[in-house]
Amino acid sequence: MTIRANLPAWIEIGRANIRWQYMYRFNVLMGILLTGVTIYLLTIVWRAAYGGQTEVGGIGIQQTLVYLTIANLQLYFLRPQVSGTIQERIREGQIGFDLSRPVGYPSQLIARAAGDMIGLLPMVVVSVPVALIVGELESPASFSAGLAYVVSFLLAWVIAVQLNMVIGLVSFWTLEMTGFEMMYRLIGNFATGALVPLWFMPDALRVIVQVLPFQSIAFVPVSIYVGAPATGAVWSALAVQVFWAVALVGIIQWVWERAFLRTVIQGG
Repeated sequence: MTIRANLPAWIEIGRANIRWQYMYRFNVLMGILLTGVTIYLLTIVWRAAYGGQTEVGGIGIQQTLVYLTIANLQLYFLRPQVSGTIQERIREGQIGFDLSRPVGYPSQLIARAAGDMIGLLPMVVVSVPVALIVGELESPASFSAGLAYVVSFLLAWVIAVQLNMVIGLVSFWTLEMTGFEMMYRLIGNFATGALVPLWFMPDALRVIVQVLPFQSIAFVPVSIYVGAPATGAVWSALAVQVFWAVALVGIIQWVWERAFLRTVIQGG
């Protein structure tokens, strides 16, 4: 089927997930509260780490605090529930209905994630004032940096969804994903650079993190925002994200083809 033919189905799937966000408003607000606490604690810790200095390694304290605030605020909106959805549908035996739909299953997951993201957008009205109170917020380093950040943020969302999808597809091999997801979140939360910017990581660790896709979710877009692009230039920082977005398409396709072959649906 063509994109035009699939579009109505994708829109309906997205709308369903937008409604889901409003059904569980308390969970959404609690997420904002926890994000605010995280930003506040990081602000305190990093002020102490600077030890009264205004600059460390060429990065000013204000720049670092703005980075940490934006990065953790951004991560709140870049936590797709794709892997949980896949696992739940498999456990409940509903995956057969998903696979019988005329649109491909991976595209259904993307539509769900888009609905989640759109449903969370109104929460910006609540989250930005919280971030202003507990952290540091400033406008982008320049107008061009702001435009580049918007593009980078969208690429970060795509990569976050793709990574979550790869993890979720593992459910076709094993129903118990708790330990695997804990490991993924532990590594992912650190490697995004939201807690410790890559600028301050030891050289050996930074090299390892830079060859992983996680930095594209937080460090790359936010470094562009504060005027210190991850790779030294905006175009090359965006190129890193484009590379991972394309590479992950191939990885998802490879994993999905094998996951689909493992699916056994009994009954009519």
